[in-house]
Amino acid sequence: MHSPILSPWIGIGFFLATCAAALWKGGRDERIVAVAFLLNTAISYALLDHRWSGTQWGEFVADAIFFLVLAVVALRSRSYWPIAAAGFQLLAILTHAASTVDRHLGAWAYITAGIIWTQLVTFSLAIGTYNHWRARRQLAAMDAAIADPGATRL
Repeated sequence: MHSPILSPWIGIGFFLATCAAALWKGGRDERIVAVAFLLNTAISYALLDHRWSGTQWGEFVADAIFFLVLAVVALRSRSYWPIAAAGFQLLAILTHAASTVDRHLGAWAYITAGIIWTQLVTFSLAIGTYNHWRARRQLAAMDAAIADPGATRL
């Protein structure tokens, strides 16, 4: 019998692959966000209360700091993806706040919401990394065409 739930390793693998791609092929914004995202994840995991009896205060603080990093990047960037990433991270903070206000919020809903917002921030970073890589590749192709105007394609 198969479980309808995806393995958590798929999300973890996508997260790590996205951060690695951002560090390897991304620009300044992508690299800053990837490092901050990796630090946020490590700190959140280190401060995780495995009882899930209430608000995850350590994760709340780590997510708030990560939101501030995303907000600064979004305000200084020429790209739009950091705005989406900051918005999704703000929703993660609001999930923590909802857990604080409503003590009857179940652990399953709290965990699921956190996973959803994390994956959406990851998708935003992946899109930003891909767009930066594509733009850099197009510039390199244009520079090559200008450098050798008599060249033909095979």
